[in-house]
Amino acid sequence: MTPLFGELALRGWFPGWLALLLGVAAVASVVLLYRREAGRVSTPMRALMAGLRAATLAAILFLVMRPSWLSETNGERPKAIALLVDDSESMKSRDPRLNFPDKWRTAVALNLVPPDKPMPVNPSAGDLPDATPEKPTRLELAQAVLKHPKLDLIKKLEAVGPVQPAAFGLRRNAKDARDGQWVDLLSGSEPRTAIADACFDLLRRDENEQPAAIVIITDGRENASERSLDDLAAECARLQIPIHVYGVGSSFFGQLRIREAVVNETLFVDDTVSVPVRYRMRGFKDGVVEMVLKLNGQEVARKTVDAKDGEDLKEILSFVPQQKDALSGKQEITTTVRVVSGLETVTDEVTKSVRIVDRKVKVLVVDSIPRWDFKFLQRSLLRDRRVVASFYLTDGDSRAMKSGEPFLPQFPATRPELFDYDLLILGDVPASFFSPDQQVMIREFVAEGGGFLQIAGRNHGPSSYVGTPLADVLPVEIESQKFAIDTGTRPVSYRPDLTPSGVRSAVLSLDDDPVENLKVWKELPEFYWHYPVTKLKPAAEAYLTHPKDRTTDDKPMPIYAAHYYGKGYSVWVGFDETWRWRFNAADKYFSRFWSQGVYVAGVPRTVGTKLTQLSLDTSDPQLGKTGQIYARLYNPDLRPIAAERLEARLERLDAAVDDRDRSLPIELKALPGVPGEFIATIPFNRVGRFALRVDNGSDPASLEYRVALPPDHEQAAGGLAEEQLRKLAEATGGTFHREEDLHTLAASVKPKTAPFSRRDETLLWNKWAMLLVIGLFSVEWIVRKFNSLS
Repeated sequence: MTPLFGELALRGWFPGWLALLLGVAAVASVVLLYRREAGRVSTPMRALMAGLRAATLAAILFLVMRPSWLSETNGERPKAIALLVDDSESMKSRDPRLNFPDKWRTAVALNLVPPDKPMPVNPSAGDLPDATPEKPTRLELAQAVLKHPKLDLIKKLEAVGPVQPAAFGLRRNAKDARDGQWVDLLSGSEPRTAIADACFDLLRRDENEQPAAIVIITDGRENASERSLDDLAAECARLQIPIHVYGVGSSFFGQLRIREAVVNETLFVDDTVSVPVRYRMRGFKDGVVEMVLKLNGQEVARKTVDAKDGEDLKEILSFVPQQKDALSGKQEITTTVRVVSGLETVTDEVTKSVRIVDRKVKVLVVDSIPRWDFKFLQRSLLRDRRVVASFYLTDGDSRAMKSGEPFLPQFPATRPELFDYDLLILGDVPASFFSPDQQVMIREFVAEGGGFLQIAGRNHGPSSYVGTPLADVLPVEIESQKFAIDTGTRPVSYRPDLTPSGVRSAVLSLDDDPVENLKVWKELPEFYWHYPVTKLKPAAEAYLTHPKDRTTDDKPMPIYAAHYYGKGYSVWVGFDETWRWRFNAADKYFSRFWSQGVYVAGVPRTVGTKLTQLSLDTSDPQLGKTGQIYARLYNPDLRPIAAERLEARLERLDAAVDDRDRSLPIELKALPGVPGEFIATIPFNRVGRFALRVDNGSDPASLEYRVALPPDHEQAAGGLAEEQLRKLAEATGGTFHREEDLHTLAASVKPKTAPFSRRDETLLWNKWAMLLVIGLFSVEWIVRKFNSLS
């Protein structure tokens, strides 16, 4: 430490020049005073007393000006060590510690094993203390380490530099290093973890105030920072501030969840069924994944692959339904994914109801003229062994129509004739072709379980359907449109966008591999025309949308959509150019697309039960979000139930029997203008399995779903993010530690110094100056007394 300079400063209100004049006058007065004592006291003694009196008066005047002495020094001081301790909710997780290393680490942290004792290479049962707990929380281990008498981590860090402790979660919360109670007050209550933000808060300081190093105690669950850990590593490396990490948590904490198992709800006997399984895995470093398909409780497919981490892993399992499967009462497919890694086994499964059909689907295709799609669709359906197809052209040659199968001489005139079919496909057919009774008959055909598929045309269908019973059946709302034969402009091509429902649905699967399926859709020949709709009807689902056009409610315009109408399923196809897909591919994609649409719509089915149908607007309910429950309710006469409100019950399937919140009432409200349609908003505010149950008096139904935590949620299952934390430490020049080498952490932190300049001010008008004045007065008084002066 080197002093730079010193100077006198006057802080008082008394001016210096006046003090000087008063001082000169006072000295002159003192001299005159003691000149009068010439005969009584010797000259040296008079000079002494005059000097004492003058010094006293000068000191008083000096103190009146409130003098201070200013000095400035510079030097080097040790930089601080920032200690950041994770106080988020994830630190309350209880890790499964199944292998010996993780159990050993627990014993070290809890002072059951000396911290510098090497971990046994070939451990035995006696190497581990009996008192070692099985599942301590991460926070308990962190607190134990900070208070560990043998590790003495904080004191060893203080030997390197002043320790600045802080807890962090969503933000950094500084602690008083002098109060050791801060460790015990950590509660693991922060809802999110922002590791990078907490560190950047330190890096934004002045260069000389930045820490020499940052020591972080965390499980690495970064989920709230504005910037990434890679950004943090780059900035710390630039500033040469190393990050040393103590990773808390188990090295083995597997997380598994089936995202989706896509199964057609209609399966045919002797047909190969491919089931793409999408699942998410975290925390598995080795092991195998076993996937099993069971049909009606009997295993029908199995596949084993190596375990690996991933957010959207995919595998395909295939099987062939047999004749006996179609005879079963309740038909369902259960998909089970099991991960076996070391001593840990994690399992998840989903079950879906299906219908196995052992008969052909009867299809009636009606169009005005043989459009290109009609021609190729006719050939495709006639070759499909699972379909019996009939055709009728309203403007076709009457002789051809009367020539026999597969053509019909006329459209079915009676209910029995129409209801003999499973699916009605309408093309560009004018509504006027059907009598009013036939239009009502078509609507009733769908409401009572028949399938309906509309292929939009440019002349009549669906433009002429507005205001007719045919429009009621459609899943979209439309307006009459007229299309010019030649607009005089070059048509603009477009490629349809798959919605999330379209990606998941088997109806748009053009390849068994989901990844390849998306690739196929991006490479198919483009379309040039579509029929614009105003909006999607409530509870309808869009599978394909136009990439640019929007509906009146500013949503992507659906060009392939579907919904339930009564017991039947109605599909809207707003384009007529799938024949373009045959270029260089023949019927590979064309036939698969149309056959899947026929199977989905052509086989009678219901989502809930016969008269009550329930659906949820999301396939992945997550905590903190909300969902919409849609219900369609009909009476035994297949008439929509007319009510403003209906009561349902929401049950927690995994709740305890005595849980008061096990069953809660839910109010379903009628959708205006849509008879029989009801809706309710469901908050996903708890994790677990739920069932919505509706009982309309004649046909109860239920809808089961599962609410899961988002992947990055604090309480979501997941182990120590060792790879990310180790990468962060190494990229900054720091070190990563587990309990077995934690005793070396303090030695890894290197001291740094920062230059400083300090300006000090010493007040000269203090008690010592007052004692000086009093002393001078006293000495003069004593001298005067010894010289017999008053």
